[in-house]
Amino acid sequence: MSSLNNDRKIILAALKNGYHLTEEALEILRRLEDPIRILNILIEHLKKTDPHRVVLDAEFVEMLIRQTTKLHESQPIHEEESPIYPEVQIIQHYPENVAIEGRLEEFYRYFHSRYIKLRKILEERGIKFVPLSEITRMRKDQDAAAAVMILNKKDTEKALIFECEDPSANTTVFVPKKAGEVFTKAEMVLVDCVVGMKLRKTNNAILVQDIIQPDVPVNQKHPSLGPDAYMCLISDIHIGSKNFRKDLFESFLDWINRGRDGEVKKIGYVALCGDLVDGVGIYPGQEKELEVVSINEQFNIAAKFLSEIPERIKLIYLPGNHEPVRKVLPQPPVSGIYRKILENKRELIFISNPAKILIGNRLIYLYHGQSLDDLIQAIPNVSYSTLHENIGKILEVMLQTRHLAPCYGQNTTILPLENDPLVIEDVPDMLCTGHVHVTGVKSYKGVLIVNSGCWQEQTSFQQSSGLKPTVGTSVLVNLADMSTKIKFFS
Repeated sequence: MSSLNNDRKIILAALKNGYHLTEEALEILRRLEDPIRILNILIEHLKKTDPHRVVLDAEFVEMLIRQTTKLHESQPIHEEESPIYPEVQIIQHYPENVAIEGRLEEFYRYFHSRYIKLRKILEERGIKFVPLSEITRMRKDQDAAAAVMILNKKDTEKALIFECEDPSANTTVFVPKKAGEVFTKAEMVLVDCVVGMKLRKTNNAILVQDIIQPDVPVNQKHPSLGPDAYMCLISDIHIGSKNFRKDLFESFLDWINRGRDGEVKKIGYVALCGDLVDGVGIYPGQEKELEVVSINEQFNIAAKFLSEIPERIKLIYLPGNHEPVRKVLPQPPVSGIYRKILENKRELIFISNPAKILIGNRLIYLYHGQSLDDLIQAIPNVSYSTLHENIGKILEVMLQTRHLAPCYGQNTTILPLENDPLVIEDVPDMLCTGHVHVTGVKSYKGVLIVNSGCWQEQTSFQQSSGLKPTVGTSVLVNLADMSTKIKFFS
């Protein structure tokens, strides 16, 4: 390509994007087989790395060609370029040095923070809330609405009885079992959650007329964002366990290395949502179920496996309850010697549990999911044996309550920080969890909810509780349009 007309096209392509080409830079580009395409690739790279540059000289163009195309200036371009995916931006995560002193004031501040954040979400509905202290003084048949935190819930023969409070007072309210839809809503209200209640004063009691959950707005939209870009979601690999399905995970690694697979080519991210290793001393008698009894060796094996995931794919890793980090939420990223072991083999993005990340304009909550155990016990008609049917329903409760661990003081230990870090303040495009070893995908009011399965056969605990794990699965999410596909490996 050397004609005056083609030179003009190259120059205009640069000017259109606000860049000036020197004569020497133009000479380099005109010798390429497809100079306009290469120039556009260089410009896209330049916008991210050096947005203030306006002149493209020969030295700079040569450097960019080496960085972005891996070709020398005189080589024609034959192979298809790998797509350039957005970087992973960590919006919120928690470091190692988060700590408490155990004072009563810390717990008060924590629950006050939870209340204020969730009340603010409820107020976005346009409801005017009054203090509970005013409601207790209302006359008979007067109505008002309050935003309350649930302290206790009691099921009696004729009614559900809630003890609730706000910063002004605490009181008891009743939902008669004959109250129809209101009673159905009341059954799903959990202790320690914040809800809106429309209340009426009677002669001897305060009756609940309606219940409003913080919830997410209806019909979140996911307009297409252009080229397909897949995120592959996996969790609960449990390397070191006798029940780890090495063969299935190797099948997964074989698949993700198929360079000619059109689906694999579009994978830009792998998110590993906790329990990469089985750990040591996690529960009584675990040593009997371990094939690898050294935590360092478990991570060495894990590093070898993860090194087989192509470097072009960004690998995001957050801890779970089996990782050697503190066991209370929020958990910091894996660090120290274990991080060094993994980084010795390939680059990873280490994040906390939970974490909030942004890819392009997709807001994603990643959370291992320890509180799922509490929700299974708290939600009516849900059990480990019915998880395949109900995992979506459980994740919906997190969105309805706008909290990742709504039940405080159960199996899941939470640090009473000054600001409750587990409130879902921003409506995500996707919420992804793991922990319970069951794959599930569902859309709730436009929010994609995913539980990503496992790579460990049924454990003795799971057998005793009737839980049948979904072994050898990953979930592919196309971030362009939020469509999904479950991949099964054998």
